[in-house]
Amino acid sequence: MATAKKSAATAPKVSALTRARAAIKTVLKEDPTVPLSEDLLKQSTPHIPTGSLIVDYAIGGKVNKHGIAPCPGLPRGRITQLYGQNSAGKTTLALTIAASVCAAGGTVAYIDWEHEVEPRYASALGVPIHDESRFLLVQPDSLEDGMKAMAVYINEGVDLIVLDSVGAGKPEAQVNREVGEIGDQTRVGIVAQKWSEYLPQVKTMMSKSGTTILAISQLRKTIAAMTGGPDSAPQGGEAWKFYTSVRIMLRVFQKEKAKQFDPLTGKMEEKVVGTIVVLKLDKCKVSDSVNNEFKFYLRSGSGIDNTRSVVELALNHKIITKSGAWYSWPTGPKGEVRSQGLEGLLKAINDDPKNLQTLFAQVTPKLMQQTANVEATVEDEDTSELDDILSSVPGVKAPATVEDEG
Repeated sequence: MATAKKSAATAPKVSALTRARAAIKTVLKEDPTVPLSEDLLKQSTPHIPTGSLIVDYAIGGKVNKHGIAPCPGLPRGRITQLYGQNSAGKTTLALTIAASVCAAGGTVAYIDWEHEVEPRYASALGVPIHDESRFLLVQPDSLEDGMKAMAVYINEGVDLIVLDSVGAGKPEAQVNREVGEIGDQTRVGIVAQKWSEYLPQVKTMMSKSGTTILAISQLRKTIAAMTGGPDSAPQGGEAWKFYTSVRIMLRVFQKEKAKQFDPLTGKMEEKVVGTIVVLKLDKCKVSDSVNNEFKFYLRSGSGIDNTRSVVELALNHKIITKSGAWYSWPTGPKGEVRSQGLEGLLKAINDDPKNLQTLFAQVTPKLMQQTANVEATVEDEDTSELDDILSSVPGVKAPATVEDEG
């Protein structure tokens, strides 16, 4: 008898979580628990490449203590929002990402509510517009038609869905009415409400299929500017702030000009040949890159210029030096690369595919050192209505915001 009591006393205690997990299996008929292990820290989050070395690094390319980049690209099974000024390269970046996914053997559905995507430009950026097994350009008549198409693409496991743009879809309530019957503010409210209802549903589907959504938003003036609020905000409503894992803001830093022959005047004229774009991560749930800013280059007619973007970083960190008109890269894979003029240097680097990867590998440690020295700052966040309600209940603490959790 004493032996039985001793055995009961020394029996291992069953964890409350273990008991709860067994009970949940009975209730839900399946186990929703996500397996976690230390090995996960030694793996990158499933992602798709963007086609830009700078953008990949900005999102999550800085290696962690395990020597692994957390997420060098757009995270799979999640939503990324891309917004910013006109002509800041939103569509160009989206098409570049689409081309990168297709080149890696993936599939892309591009939902174009604006009916503005130019197939010839998409093709110039590397999108296989001729191959419907890899790329589809879809131009739905209404917001709801596009949402239905999204659900089908997600369910079928399409790798990337681009939405251009989330505020441009016309609600069915407006499609069959005369122009002017629904005002702009009413339409904006309907669009925001539709996305608020739709996004939580597709998030679950995406996590199972691994589909990535890239949502483009235009910046528009707000009524709040009249009362001291922000003067502009991304289209599509507030829901996009909360259901996205990454939010990328683009703005034009500088237009680059050069002398080119103009056949209309018969003279050499100064023309815009490219744009320097600043990328800022307003939200990043896959790495510690939130609020970091990076510059990359867009070359008119040909999209993102990876070589120029990396060369400028190398110049900033003295990996490439400039003396007069001469540029020198002493540590190239085959020895010194030396050229007169920037265009000559870019051509010399592009002559060997190994050059750009080697140069970027030399720049990356400098970027890591730079971001480690940046002091973190705390900004006040707007409190939500839910925060106000919970803070008034005794003993209940308002939850952290989505941004705070990252």
